[in-house]
Amino acid sequence: MFKILILAYLIGQDPVDTQKTFILDNNFKTMEECKQELLLNTRFNNTYDVLYNFIVSNDFRYDWLTAGCKNDDTGEEFIIEPSYPKGKPDELKGIILDKKI
Repeated sequence: MFKILILAYLIGQDPVDTQKTFILDNNFKTMEECKQELLLNTRFNNTYDVLYNFIVSNDFRYDWLTAGCKNDDTGEEFIIEPSYPKGKPDELKGIILDKKI
């Protein structure tokens, strides 16, 4: 089974100290099903629906660092990262992430 995981941190705080991995409730039979849900973009603001809903449901306290689909049994994973079109937030400048979820 594949799950969507989101690595996020508390906005305005040290991302290394406040990072947390969130596992969404949905399970998917295939990587393609998981990727389809993760990459769904029905908004006009160029955001992924899953990540937008995650941010809103957490009262805008968290921002995501990486997100992806993962199968714990096989280790197979697919990862996306934010692009920061307006520039990285100050708390992320100089931070190098592991890129694993």
